[in-house]
Amino acid sequence: MLSILLVVGGLLYYPKYLRNDTEATLTWDVSGYYWYLPATFIYHDLKELRFSDSIRTAYACSPDNQQITTLPNQKRVLKYSSGMALQYLPFFAIAHASAYLFDYPPDGFSRPYQAAIHFGGLLLFIIGLYYLRRTLLFYFSDRVVAWVLFFLVLGTNYLNYASIDTGMSHVWLFSWYALLLYLTHQYYCLPSRWKAMGIGFICGLLALSRPTEIIAIVIPLFWGVKLLHRTSWKQRFQWIRNHVWHYFTAIVVMLALGCIQLIYWKYATGHWLVYSYGDQSFSWFHPHVFLYALNFKSGWLIYTPLLIFALLGFLFLGKKQEVFLATFLFFGLSFWSVTAWDIWNYGGRAMIQSYAVLMFPLAALLTWVNTHWLKKLLFYPFAFIGVYLNIWWVHGVHRGRYIAPTDMTEAYYKKIVGRFSIEEQDRKLLDVSEDFTGIKKEVDTLFFTHFNEEKDSLNVDFIDQNYFLNIPETTAVMRIYSLPPQRLKKWVRLSADIICAKNNWDILRMTPFGIEFFKEGKTVKSNIILLDRLFYKEQRQIIYVDAQTEGIQYDSAQVFLNNPKEAVGSFYLDWLCVETFE
Repeated sequence: MLSILLVVGGLLYYPKYLRNDTEATLTWDVSGYYWYLPATFIYHDLKELRFSDSIRTAYACSPDNQQITTLPNQKRVLKYSSGMALQYLPFFAIAHASAYLFDYPPDGFSRPYQAAIHFGGLLLFIIGLYYLRRTLLFYFSDRVVAWVLFFLVLGTNYLNYASIDTGMSHVWLFSWYALLLYLTHQYYCLPSRWKAMGIGFICGLLALSRPTEIIAIVIPLFWGVKLLHRTSWKQRFQWIRNHVWHYFTAIVVMLALGCIQLIYWKYATGHWLVYSYGDQSFSWFHPHVFLYALNFKSGWLIYTPLLIFALLGFLFLGKKQEVFLATFLFFGLSFWSVTAWDIWNYGGRAMIQSYAVLMFPLAALLTWVNTHWLKKLLFYPFAFIGVYLNIWWVHGVHRGRYIAPTDMTEAYYKKIVGRFSIEEQDRKLLDVSEDFTGIKKEVDTLFFTHFNEEKDSLNVDFIDQNYFLNIPETTAVMRIYSLPPQRLKKWVRLSADIICAKNNWDILRMTPFGIEFFKEGKTVKSNIILLDRLFYKEQRQIIYVDAQTEGIQYDSAQVFLNNPKEAVGSFYLDWLCVETFE
């Protein structure tokens, strides 16, 4: 039932394979994973990647050259490792044949390719849920497992990546982890070389997809070992000695898959080892634990709160010691590697593959909860709140468009949490935390200009019987108005009547609008919003920005509108006003 729900959601609710530009399936990171396939089989240019610019121009799969890293020696190399491309390969082959059959451009990015990768992700999540359920049933009751899968699918960000952003690596890797758990359990019940080869293949594929997933080897190595039982450790060492060739086979298969990446690097750059992430790196000894998990910008547990219960479940998983050590050690290593990455604000998606393991402590907690009605009464209402918030989040990212996944703030979250409809100007709180909502008192107008009075200016256009300040795209326009600091009261408000002629969703190319305070030439406070965020529905609005003056030391202030040359939005201003009030 859950699988049917996700498939229907993936096909009808927000079908990315039917969308264009950066909302399509083969965009952003997915395009980087996938780039190996058209480079190898269509353009026969895995080394120079000369076709890349034309593809990005035609399909707008990313605003920049993020799929490729240029090394100091000017050699070009694909940024991401090749494991996901290997997983995409059978679906790419089907798409390539379909493109010829149904008269689509066989260029690697037309509609059949988008659909094939999207459907591939849907197929993988079905396989993953199937094997996760089978494995959990070895240790927990059918009722508990049913609840676990329900909360996984509807209560975590797995929902988004299993039904909408299916091309991303996370649900694919989740499914391989689910299969690894199943195969590991089966291997220790009835060992065979084929099972060992399967374990080695999965571990190798996981590491080839994301090098930090080499931690997957923890699962087969420690599965069944009881942490504080000396006899259990002796039995495991004896098992390894008795089945040494199985372990050797698994290692050989795993290393063979790893060699794929080494061969590519050698071919493309002349070096066996290449760091293709440029200046992006890890802080292994200073992981960003709090920022990654609990920061309102994109915190994992802030936006997937139901998983707090999974973490608490480790307290109860100790009763099943045969799985506790492997799952706890794996989670610790996974969380460490994810939080050590210096770009911590990409959200909780990096933890999704580890959910296959985290469902064990969640199942242990649910087993304990289901033993008494009072525990159920305390647990399930909060769990269903987590489900509601997760559905609210997924809808807000896509059709609702009120969630900025990696750019949230505490003020904005508190303003909109749980609401499926918001006011346009609520989005100002993505940039500023101050927003005066009371009754203005002792209002003093510091500045007012109607651009009808500047009709001789080169930047003023005549529209609908009136003159407007024209701020065209890719044209640098800067308007600055100084404020007399001696006249400023508790609050300052900058407001303007603005028409959005062309919007833009690239945050790096938006138009700033706001208030700044200075002390001896240095900025001491700035309340600046990005205009493009506020025009999802209404083309014309009166936009305002507030700033509180109390508590800061300043000797000058200014309001400004800055349209840098790289901005691609286009606006018209009818009037601009600055007020100060108590």
